Amino acid sequence: MADREDRAYKTTDLSTLLAYKGTPEDRDLLLKLYEQTCTTWRMLVDVRFKLFALVPTISLVSLATVFSGGDSTKYFSPGLRLLFAILGLAATVGLLVYELRNSQLHDDLISRGRKIEDELGVDTGVFRGRKVAKGLIKHDNATVLIYGAALVAWVASIWTSACGL
Repeated sequence: MADREDRAYKTTDLSTLLAYKGTPEDRDLLLKLYEQTCTTWRMLVDVRFKLFALVPTISLVSLATVFSGGDSTKYFSPGLRLLFAILGLAATVGLLVYELRNSQLHDDLISRGRKIEDELGVDTGVFRGRKVAKGLIKHDNATVLIYGAALVAWVASIWTSACGL
């Protein structure tokens, strides 16, 4: 039973159905809700991973294009570079806010999924009994690293643009 200590089994006190009677209809409704919870959870995870791939890639390619000093950069005045950097920073902050909200919804879906699994009598399922993240290997750490690197790059580009470097 030591393995259970590394897993999350606690569920919310909020019931899924207002008046759960254990009827076949209630069970069918719980299964439909569970299916929708899983589908929505997968969608949020999919969006998260796409953003994790796109934010640093698009930021770095954009910054390299505008600030590289090559032939393509002769078309960008210092003022236009500064504007581009400010807009890049704003877009990255906006995506970070979106990601943080996505994380809240993701965590709430896991909580809902755990509760439904509990009400269906599942001991260890997709949500209930998930391994608990420990140490460096956590989603929040990845978010900080990925968005932090992009934000630092945009702030540095604003600084270099404003200083005329």
